Amino acid sequence: MKNWLNKSLFFVAASLTLMSCEKDEEKLILSEGTPPALSASSTNVVLTEETAEGTALTLNWNEADFGFDAATEYSLQIDTAGDNFVRPYSVSLGNKVTSRTYTGQELNALMGRLKYAPEETHEVTFRIRAIVSEFVSPVYSNPVTVNITPYNTYIEPTFIYVPGDYQGWNPATAPSLISVEANNIYQGVISFTEPNSRMFKFTANRNWDLNWGGTNGNLEQNGPDLSVPANESYMLTVDLNAMTWSYAKHSWGIIGNATAGGWDADQNMRYNNEEDEWRATLDLTEGEIKFRFNDDWGTNYGGSGGNLTLGGDNIAITEAGRYQITLKLSDEDDTATYTLTKL
Repeated sequence: MKNWLNKSLFFVAASLTLMSCEKDEEKLILSEGTPPALSASSTNVVLTEETAEGTALTLNWNEADFGFDAATEYSLQIDTAGDNFVRPYSVSLGNKVTSRTYTGQELNALMGRLKYAPEETHEVTFRIRAIVSEFVSPVYSNPVTVNITPYNTYIEPTFIYVPGDYQGWNPATAPSLISVEANNIYQGVISFTEPNSRMFKFTANRNWDLNWGGTNGNLEQNGPDLSVPANESYMLTVDLNAMTWSYAKHSWGIIGNATAGGWDADQNMRYNNEEDEWRATLDLTEGEIKFRFNDDWGTNYGGSGGNLTLGGDNIAITEAGRYQITLKLSDEDDTATYTLTKL
């Protein structure tokens, strides 16, 4: 009897201990921390290129207090004033951090990333999120609204031109290469598709007043004619800082059992520089086609209804005839489209 009583008392004591632990854990889960207080160095920031390297905005806050010693992770949340942080943009800041400083360039880039229009004033709200554990609810600082006017980072691109025997040596109608950053480095695709017509030079304008030729990848004013090794489409790169140039095959073609080459040989397309699209006029039979890059299946497009997807289905040709075919690739939204026009 005594032995049984002792065992009963032991289990009661153990149960009380477990209940006490569970209650303590429950208290930890439900406990709330004291949020940090956030302040900004300015509530009105006008960003300019001239002051881009200097400090534009500094955000300061004190540490959150959760009532016990733990590593607190902070993140900065950003939203448009009035949107109430329903879907804020977050920047992870790490722990033991109590300030974030933005240069004008950094803040302007952030505004661009968040799709705020340049040259307009926007009410942007910041707050700090603090968290120590998945078992403890995060706390948020007071919101701080800053009026920010970003500057326009658009750079007017510059161009050079590529007259050659493939287009009649006429700078006035020659296709161009573009320098997106206006930094004297130019790129563009040129199609040399006519037999034995692959000589060219570069000109600064649509005339011969300032032109460059050269040898072995080097450029010089009024230098010898340049050339590529085959009648293909190439990506040309010109660096007028280093006075060098280079080329790389950059060709789109049409392949399929509806073409004269079947599934064994591409029918090369020609790049239209002004319309930024690839074109070909081909006799097609009933069958199927696809578009592929540099005569290789590594990059190919298929689809239907004028829309293309990478590695998509074969495109059906239901009626034989002569077709004008276009391919357009967009870097901005990563889309590809095509047209098939029966002539």
